[in-house]
Amino acid sequence: MITGGLLASLPLAVSAFDPDELYWEDTAAGIPHVLTPARLQQPTAEVPASVTVLDADFIARTGIKHISQLLRYVPGMLVAYDVLDNSDAVVYHGGPDMMPKSFQVLVDGRSVYRSGIASVGWDRLPVAVEDIQRIEVVRGPSAASYGTNAYQAVVNIITRLPQDTTHSVVSADAGDNTEERIFASTFGGSATNQWRLSANYQRTDHLRDSTRSSLGCSEAEPCSDQRMSSFISLRTNHELAPDQSVDTSLMASYAQRDVPRYEFTDNEVGDRHVEAGARYHYDMSANHQLKVSAYSVRYARLQEASVDGYYAGFFDPELVRLDQLNPTAANEFAYYQTLTTLNTSDPEQASIGATLTDRYPNALSFYQPISGNLEANTVEYRHDFEVQDTFAPTQNLTLISGAGYRYEKVTSKQYYNGSIDANKLRIFGNINWNASKNWVLHTGAMFEQEEDYESLLSFKAAANYMFSPVESLRFVYSRAGRTPDFHEQFADWTYQLSDMETTSPYADTTYYDSFKGPGNLEHQTINAFEVGYFAQRQLFSGTAEWDIRIFREELTDVIHHFPSIHADTVYTGNQINYTGVEWQASLNPFAGTTLRVSGAMVDTDISTVEGLESHELISLYAPSVHSLAWLQEWPGRLNSTLSLFVVDDGCKVESDISGCDSQTLEMHIYRDTQAGETNLRLSLRGQHDFSDESLTANGEPYRTDTRIQAGLQLSF
Repeated sequence: MITGGLLASLPLAVSAFDPDELYWEDTAAGIPHVLTPARLQQPTAEVPASVTVLDADFIARTGIKHISQLLRYVPGMLVAYDVLDNSDAVVYHGGPDMMPKSFQVLVDGRSVYRSGIASVGWDRLPVAVEDIQRIEVVRGPSAASYGTNAYQAVVNIITRLPQDTTHSVVSADAGDNTEERIFASTFGGSATNQWRLSANYQRTDHLRDSTRSSLGCSEAEPCSDQRMSSFISLRTNHELAPDQSVDTSLMASYAQRDVPRYEFTDNEVGDRHVEAGARYHYDMSANHQLKVSAYSVRYARLQEASVDGYYAGFFDPELVRLDQLNPTAANEFAYYQTLTTLNTSDPEQASIGATLTDRYPNALSFYQPISGNLEANTVEYRHDFEVQDTFAPTQNLTLISGAGYRYEKVTSKQYYNGSIDANKLRIFGNINWNASKNWVLHTGAMFEQEEDYESLLSFKAAANYMFSPVESLRFVYSRAGRTPDFHEQFADWTYQLSDMETTSPYADTTYYDSFKGPGNLEHQTINAFEVGYFAQRQLFSGTAEWDIRIFREELTDVIHHFPSIHADTVYTGNQINYTGVEWQASLNPFAGTTLRVSGAMVDTDISTVEGLESHELISLYAPSVHSLAWLQEWPGRLNSTLSLFVVDDGCKVESDISGCDSQTLEMHIYRDTQAGETNLRLSLRGQHDFSDESLTANGEPYRTDTRIQAGLQLSF
């Protein structure tokens, strides 16, 4: 790792993207550092982006155990409930509330999105908050550094190194909504070989069970939203020589959750995730580093749905044929509407229409019951290999270059009628130049080539005017693209019944409706313009740090696909313009006191293609989002954190959509008791909602306005 020689001879900014060798602050000068924006550790005032940092101390003091909930402290981030998938939805500025996919999420450099749908299962991430060193969120397109998925932002989760782990930990939490969580971590090794083993289990009954008939729920049989997840992970670090090291990671997880009945009688989804990765670091000289990384992922989504009392007519082969010829007419017949769109001049359609009319003279004959089982399993694979070279030819110039290869494959009988795969090549480069005492210039680009798609070039250029080492004005332009995911582009979605039982003489095993991806979608693109101001100042006996970002983001050829077998169209050619301002500030006016505030005011200008409404394109959006936190250290090793989250007019895009506001107050109090090398922490955490609205149109509030959790943690 680039350490002594390079850091001694060059500015601290030239340390490579390497979470294993980080200097988060120049303690002599009090200058904070980040590493994510340009794959380069730099003073925060010099980075070509707006960055929010949530470090280990802040995370522990909030008491929050779910990573997605921590992102509420990030300006412009919205966290809501994806009701159909029973998972958390996180968007930046705005987006769909089901499986949003507009930013990259990394855990120790490994991307954690699902290959098939390019989305993240936040509640199933195989990392515990206790193991996190810090989270860096780059607000703005970062595809020039991280590729197509870094479309609007990057969330970089950096875990604590094995050699920096000083205590074994056992903790347990329990509270309202059947909230249960157990975490354990231990470590060991020698001076040159270290390891850390962590395990986590958690479950919750989460929100109020839905009774919405559109989801297959009712007052008599509400839809459960229980969740359970567990994982075990092993991270190691090995020093091969003074200038060479390798670190590895291995994890396995299992999760299970209920999802609404929606289209059928009952659903339960299981997730099995296995991942292995390694990184090799070689300091070729004091100013030259090579890093080689690789990881592999196998992700299985196991979904077995039962069908009981459904309509046998939906499984008539003649209706399947009609849907292939004329989906609108098939839907009309299936829901017993007048056949106004049947093309009687087409002999085949006319014949099918006559056959169906003869078979089902009334609704009762069509609605004969049918039962059986559906298997909607999906298995995904990803193999990723990357080489990165970091070279500082002079004290003021750093060059980062590299190349990577990724192979992805998804197998599913229901969603793809078999398997689909893709190979992607990426080549990237970044230049960081301290051109003068007052100017730091940055440029970067990423070239990506994926089979069945045109090549994609993402670009970023930035200039920071330095008033001082801790104060700057930045100007940033970014252009990025997002490749359509497998399901948007190549889905071949059908339902096949097994163990079928029915009295209908016409029913077969195949559901009439199906969905096929268009196969010809173009990349969607974003052009972003930003003016930002960062500063750090002395405040009384402490410090104040703030960042302001004024931005305009122009998204073109935006893709929208509601993931349902009944959604026949993938809409493209849409446009969204986001214009607004974000701010964040951290104040430490006195010893033991921290005030943290963040907010965003975002205006949207939306243009949709025919057949799509604005509120469908960005169903999760709020023009005003704020957070305020007061962290206080009290005598007697007592600590408290009080946080207020305010979302104004969430999910209000058009005048015909009712506003969804949210105001939540949260408090966390804990006390440490030390006995030798052992520390006991007792904690109490509570939340109170001032509004019972959900941020999404189909979402649900919590069962009660006020919720309490208690926790115990033993470190030894």
